Amino acid sequence: MSQQRPWWLWASKSHKLSTTVREESTVTGPVYIIRGEPIIQGLTWLVWGPLSALAVIIVLTGLAIVFEANAQSLVIRALFILAFLGLPAVVWGLTIVLVNRLSNKHLQAEREADAQECRIQLDSKRGQLHFSKNDSSGEMTLPYSQIHQVNVTEPIGVRGGSAVCLAVDTEQGKLILLDEHLGTEAQKFDLAREIQNSMRQYTSAVRQTGDGHLL
Repeated sequence: MSQQRPWWLWASKSHKLSTTVREESTVTGPVYIIRGEPIIQGLTWLVWGPLSALAVIIVLTGLAIVFEANAQSLVIRALFILAFLGLPAVVWGLTIVLVNRLSNKHLQAEREADAQECRIQLDSKRGQLHFSKNDSSGEMTLPYSQIHQVNVTEPIGVRGGSAVCLAVDTEQGKLILLDEHLGTEAQKFDLAREIQNSMRQYTSAVRQTGDGHLL
């Protein structure tokens, strides 16, 4: 669930996810943890930086009018000129540093809240694919015998784009493991190859035992 941003925080959020794939080894087989975080760019500095500099200019202008800077000595006039030239830029820079520090915590919390995580466990001994997702209620186990094909394919209605899905064709139809937002094309091809290799290992072992299952 998305975090509510503070009123002062401006950011740009992409539909694409920055995805990492981590492999863990278990007794039954490898587990692939696919985690995608939304790409969020903070834009607060674009708003509050110029506003803070403008506020400084307004204050300096008011002070120059109140103290009649034109009628003051050369030193006073020089100080006002230096303040007009340098102080807005300094305040702009300090504001950027401050708002970035304040916004980073909120943006990271939003990334964590909107992150998608999938787990794909390949059990070549029992011939099963275990799949779970952090936004679903339970875990799904799919026997290799029900998987007809593993595909990296384009989403429905999309042609010629770079967005692809990782899917398996089963007896019940096509099952999307990773949609077009989660994972890169290369990551999905690598995972498809690992699934196919695990299925081949299971098939080869079953043929050797000849009993249709492994202990």
